[in-house]
Amino acid sequence: MPEHIVHILPEQVASQIAAGEVVERPASAVKELIENSLDAGAHSISVEILGGGAALIAVTDDGSGMTREDAILSMRRHATSKIRTAADLGAIRTLGFRGEALASIASVSHLRMLTRRAIDPEGIELTAEAGNVEDTRACAIAAGTRIEVRQLFFNTPARLKFLKTLPTEQGAIAESFQRVALANHHIAFKLVADGRTVFELPRATSALERVRQMFGPKLAAKMLAFDLDRPGIRARGLVATSQESFASGRMIFTFVNGRSVRDRMLIRAVEQAYQTLIPRGRHPAAVLFVDMRHEDVDVNVHPMKTEVRFRNGGAIFEVVHHAIRERLADQTYSAPVLTIVEKPGTNASARDAKFDDTAMGLITMSETRAPSPTASSDDPATSTRSDAPLRLVPDAPIQAAFQRPLSLAYDRDARTSASPAAQPIPMYSQLRVIGQIFAGYIALEGEDGMLLIDQHAAHERVTFEKLRAELRDGGIRMQSMLTAVPVELNPARASQVQGAIGEIRAMGFDVEAFGPMTLLLKGAPAVFGPEGGAKLLADMIESMGDAGFRGGGEAAFENWL
Repeated sequence: MPEHIVHILPEQVASQIAAGEVVERPASAVKELIENSLDAGAHSISVEILGGGAALIAVTDDGSGMTREDAILSMRRHATSKIRTAADLGAIRTLGFRGEALASIASVSHLRMLTRRAIDPEGIELTAEAGNVEDTRACAIAAGTRIEVRQLFFNTPARLKFLKTLPTEQGAIAESFQRVALANHHIAFKLVADGRTVFELPRATSALERVRQMFGPKLAAKMLAFDLDRPGIRARGLVATSQESFASGRMIFTFVNGRSVRDRMLIRAVEQAYQTLIPRGRHPAAVLFVDMRHEDVDVNVHPMKTEVRFRNGGAIFEVVHHAIRERLADQTYSAPVLTIVEKPGTNASARDAKFDDTAMGLITMSETRAPSPTASSDDPATSTRSDAPLRLVPDAPIQAAFQRPLSLAYDRDARTSASPAAQPIPMYSQLRVIGQIFAGYIALEGEDGMLLIDQHAAHERVTFEKLRAELRDGGIRMQSMLTAVPVELNPARASQVQGAIGEIRAMGFDVEAFGPMTLLLKGAPAVFGPEGGAKLLADMIESMGDAGFRGGGEAAFENWL
């Protein structure tokens, strides 16, 4: 056995390990290069990619540029112009500060840099391979910097083989690009993928204008501006009305001091502000900017700088939640009023008796019935509208109320998992319909008491069973639309969606590509009718994962249905 088994790794190996933390995928490299351009004071940034970013990433800006000495030094690890002492880490004011990004990218690629300061007569061209500077020479270039990254991960095959499909990697780059562009509406951005312009965003006057540029006028028209300033914390931004919701949380963008972050607490504050305003399982659209003292937030948590820690997270949660909830107040519909009608003869002393007025009260309900030909209009039993109160009997046997999911007679899972002691599945056709409550629940009367059926959930279940039966019989029945409907795609995910057209058709949608950013919907599952087809398709696309609709076979398809 050798005497010494611990050794220092070669610099190149250490650089590749560090690169794995900073440059997880091509989107990470794009983000780091754009942030360098922003820190350099750029007013216009252009990004070009080939092959999902693995073949080429080129970022061009009109920032401050660098001298020859600084350009060469920037290729070394922990070389930065952002901080100088450990004390600077306590109040970081720039997007970059670790001095790792450029060196990490260069260590796993073929890199070419062209840069010039406005005061210099000529620029400098630098080439590097696997982190080693190979050549430097003078060049002609406009003031600013252009960095070209080719063959990313060429010398780290383990990382290269874990890259996803080209559309998926391109979509990740576009989403990262979107986040940075949203945070910097005063800067012009452009993204070109495989020769096709995905985004071309001129400088905008406001965050709302940038939302309109990126997501279209329809969503922008439904965004509400909010701004709440508290000592040391300011929450501002845009939120969608409660009538606009999405199948996933992808449309929630959070920024802290201008930095795009993924923070669960901020996302939870946004989601909870919409509680009771949007259906469960749906998500809002929001662009949230939190501004605070730099010393109150730690951005030096992870090399990718997308995670932060707050000194007083609770206070930030309250400010964000209150700011959004307050802005949505005029979006809230009045809650249904439960009308308590006192029984004839009830007086104040009776209300203080054993049973309170709620338990002894009456809930008025309206019920529509077909009038009898011989019925008198004064006959309360046969009138078309009955206001006869439904009595809540206070001396009924005490029994704990319970709720269970709606189970239909053909629910395979419910039959197999039911225990002998479980409640039997009621035959709903044998129950008597009492009425409808709050336009959302059906009240049924049976031998064991009263059942409340959630109409929406019941309809979803019945529809799902129809779709599942059609899928197993060879395909979901499709209904053609009189006029084809264009479905606009998020440019960040258009390529990925276009690659999943086969799976979309298998689920009952007759679609075809109509340009790079649009699908043409010609038919939808017959069970939904043609009207809801476009909305349903948009929801499915919004919740589509990185792997599209693939993976999991029949079970995965049932989940989507």
